[in-house]
Amino acid sequence: MSSTRRSMSHYDPAVSQVEKALQIAQSSNVPPELLQTLELACDLIQKRDDYTESNTSYDSAACRNILEQTLKHDWDAVHRQGKTTWNLRPGMMTGRLEGQFLKSLVSIHKCKKILDIGMFTGYSALSMVEALPADGKLITLDQDIYLKELVEGQFFKQSPHGKKIEIRIGPAINTVKKLTADGEQFDIIFLDAHQGDYVEFLEYIFGQNLLVPGGTLLIDNAFVYGTGYTSNPRGGSANRFTDVLASNPDLHRVLVPLRDGILIVRRKSDVEGTVD
Repeated sequence: MSSTRRSMSHYDPAVSQVEKALQIAQSSNVPPELLQTLELACDLIQKRDDYTESNTSYDSAACRNILEQTLKHDWDAVHRQGKTTWNLRPGMMTGRLEGQFLKSLVSIHKCKKILDIGMFTGYSALSMVEALPADGKLITLDQDIYLKELVEGQFFKQSPHGKKIEIRIGPAINTVKKLTADGEQFDIIFLDAHQGDYVEFLEYIFGQNLLVPGGTLLIDNAFVYGTGYTSNPRGGSANRFTDVLASNPDLHRVLVPLRDGILIVRRKSDVEGTVD
């Protein structure tokens, strides 16, 4: 299974290990049955990805434009010119599968207001805002003015839903503090930012009710490319964050193994049913 064919599997380190084993087997004198088994395993991984994609609704033309332009953009050059804080990569973008998942959740929730913490090129923001009513609003946060100009000028204008999106630039935690101080509340908060700030975000999201009662917090990259559940030190921030969530008896959590993992967090009082 070549790396050019994979759609989602590169987020799973187990897949990389299977591919590595296949490469070793192909260059070694191993029993034919072992080689065939590894080849079949890689083929099944790809077929599962393809099957998932084929049973997921297509994204809008405006979202596809974001995806295509993000893939073609010279992010290395932009970063060398000092226009972005981080050396951004297309793989950071929410793709069609996750975008349609988010859109479905917004629709199920019947949301009116969404906070998107971590815009990048706006794929997740546009996917979600497409499910909002005409009077709905989505605020999306990032820290680079370059991204704001790119997304506003070339991407959001391609969609009639773009007018429901407001971009705010600056350190995300500072913007979250201001939104909280202004009394803003959101039905869904999609958290896809620097994980070192996640514990502090929680204080505002739940402790100070930035998330409306009955609302849902969605945390992207919950697996941290596998480092969250391995000994890789990169997973440290994620582990601290998930430990804080796990220690709160008032929260209900479920980790959905979609791409790099989406952790869905709600207040238990909004999840538990009642009896007479």
